[in-house]
Amino acid sequence: MDNKKILLLNPPGDKIYFRDYYCSKVSKASYYYHPVDLLYLSGRFTKPAFDLYIIDAIADNISEDICLAKIKKIKPDIILSLVASPSYKNDINFLKKIKKEIQALNLVVTGDIYRELKQKALEKNPYIDAILLDFSTGDIIEYISNAKGEKINNIIYKFQDKIIIGDEIHKNGEFNAPIPKWQLFHLEKYSFPFARKKKFAAILTDFGCPYNCSFCPMSTLGFKLRPIVSVIEELKLLKSLGVNELFFRDQTFGANKKRTMILCEEIINKKLDISWTCFSRVDVLNTDLLRLMKKAGCHTIMYGIESLSENILKNYQKNINLKQIEQAINLSHQFKIRTVGTFILGLPGETNESILKTIKLAKSLNLDFASFNIAAPLPGTSFRKQAINKGWINEDDLEMETSKGKPIWKNQQLSNEEIWQWHKFANKSFYLRPVYLLKRILGLRTFEEIKQTFKEVKSIFKH
Repeated sequence: MDNKKILLLNPPGDKIYFRDYYCSKVSKASYYYHPVDLLYLSGRFTKPAFDLYIIDAIADNISEDICLAKIKKIKPDIILSLVASPSYKNDINFLKKIKKEIQALNLVVTGDIYRELKQKALEKNPYIDAILLDFSTGDIIEYISNAKGEKINNIIYKFQDKIIIGDEIHKNGEFNAPIPKWQLFHLEKYSFPFARKKKFAAILTDFGCPYNCSFCPMSTLGFKLRPIVSVIEELKLLKSLGVNELFFRDQTFGANKKRTMILCEEIINKKLDISWTCFSRVDVLNTDLLRLMKKAGCHTIMYGIESLSENILKNYQKNINLKQIEQAINLSHQFKIRTVGTFILGLPGETNESILKTIKLAKSLNLDFASFNIAAPLPGTSFRKQAINKGWINEDDLEMETSKGKPIWKNQQLSNEEIWQWHKFANKSFYLRPVYLLKRILGLRTFEEIKQTFKEVKSIFKH
């Protein structure tokens, strides 16, 4: 029997779309990191059962016509494709073209939009054969090998004239993801705004998030940790491929402090000599952990601050306060670790006064970088359910974007145009301060930092 040809696909797009990890957005400054769904799925497709192909049309910057030609040349038996909220209409139109050209193809889709639509997607789009709801499990292999009308966890699929609906089960605890087939990804095509070194990779050491922020889909995925031995094995592989810069895509790096300290100690003891960035919370990291992180190569931490309105933080279950924010930033700087504050503008209850307060305080916090995002009821969040129930959006309002797109939902007190103008003002107000610009210029250490800074400034003026 011939091997099954499997194609992992990130479709083409008119923008630089991040379609992965059930929280899609648009790149703000021409950077683009690896789609972790495809990465960690790649390790599951091994010979002799499968021949694996990967097309990341965003990384390769190829058109629909070129991408379609590549797919036809491969003639895959199964395509597993990312589909995302910001690019939804374009994505499904492209997948429709593929299915028309290769009619015997088994087309499986995954992404934020399908965790929202579930079986409705198969009812609306007859060219789709199955939906994968959790890329961290081995359920996709069970589907490919044994889809005979029985339920399969985290899979919704067609069988004969029926739609078989498996339970969405993420669980908590541990997950074992085979090492990705990094050799199949064009490493030179990916970049990161906070990178200090050239060859870059984005990896996961855990899946999901233990916190319950209602505007974020990660709170609905459970929380699972990869074995440290597996993480170290992947880091060794990346080092052998010339990778020296990492972004740990964990939603809350350090959430399990004891385990994170062991991971940092292993990175130090194995002398991996990597440079890295992570994302965490201001109420998670402490002195002992930050000291180890710095020694293990951490140079930048992204903190989810979101708002400096106590009511908004409470209403959307962020559960942090200004004192914790200031302490985390100051403590990070004590260890010479750069800080990034991420903010959400326009959540329900937001006013012109509260947004201005957030922007002013963001500038006073001694942050090295700030990322201002627009509130959106994203697929898979309780915020979306609230927005539908209150009539702020319709169920069919599927295309949502938080990075560079205008809001399209009915805010309580501010118009969408007002929020959009505040978003532009926040970026320019933060980044174009003379004192800040001088600090940034004096802080540049490598050519990679200079290049990424130039892209960032260009994007601000364009926006």
